[in-house]
Amino acid sequence: MRKIYLISNTKTTDESVINLSVSKIEFLKFELNLSDYDELVATSKNAFNALKFNNIKAINLPVFAIANSCAAAAREFGFSEIYTGKNAHGDDFAREILPLLKGKKVLYLKGKDSASNFLEILQNGGVNIKAIIAYENVLNPCKMELKPPKNSILIFASPLNVKNFLSNFGWDESYQVISIGKVTAKELKFTEPIVSQSQDINACIALAKTLL
Repeated sequence: MRKIYLISNTKTTDESVINLSVSKIEFLKFELNLSDYDELVATSKNAFNALKFNNIKAINLPVFAIANSCAAAAREFGFSEIYTGKNAHGDDFAREILPLLKGKKVLYLKGKDSASNFLEILQNGGVNIKAIIAYENVLNPCKMELKPPKNSILIFASPLNVKNFLSNFGWDESYQVISIGKVTAKELKFTEPIVSQSQDINACIALAKTLL
């Protein structure tokens, strides 16, 4: 029986899928006063974990969250006024919320490496946005015995997870690959990934199961 591996920082509870963490999140120290801003935008749940890491408490501030998991993290952290994006890709989300951010002072807590042009699109659109690098995705060294066996189905959730997988394990031509989106697919140009129609891990898993 072929095995399905999820290469992501977000774990699945699906017992038929093996979670493989080739990256880990490190939070950075920063100081800020949330009351200096009109809106907070987040493209990852790590933004709220970074606030927690820096002992910054939630206030009554509108939050624009890229997707359901990000919105759930904002709610759990203590924010109540949350706009959940209809688009799960950074570029599309930026275009979606740009008209809503005009004339506001906006805070963006971002990762060190970004797979999209989210910030640039908002800046070029005239949004008054302050970006703070709040976290970074770094290589999680893995033992070779964790390398997926031949003919495994691999789901990649970000471009960095592709790079860190290769750093840990190299590649095997027998792997069948699913990419969560187009940006991650570009990083997989050495193979022929199937791109999920929905940028959602559960949708990727459902797609992987059709290949078994």
